[in-house]
Amino acid sequence: MRKKSLTQRTLSLLLTGRSPRARQYAGKHVLVVSDEVVLLRKRREDIWRDIDVLKRKHGEMPVVAFVPCPGLSYILCER
Repeated sequence: MRKKSLTQRTLSLLLTGRSPRARQYAGKHVLVVSDEVVLLRKRREDIWRDIDVLKRKHGEMPVVAFVPCPGLSYILCER
């Protein structure tokens, strides 16, 4: 079995709510790379700037994720 990357482990902790940071980011979109989590900003230029900085800093592309609120159910729909 392949070992999970640090980014995958951080995402897993955030999405399951087992991370202390999950409550801080609950209900928000974030950028995740390695063990770093950054809130997604509103302006497109700021988002791309954050992506470039994280990519240069960690050497891999950050993942955009939505951190669910604990205790709420979400219905995912495909368009």
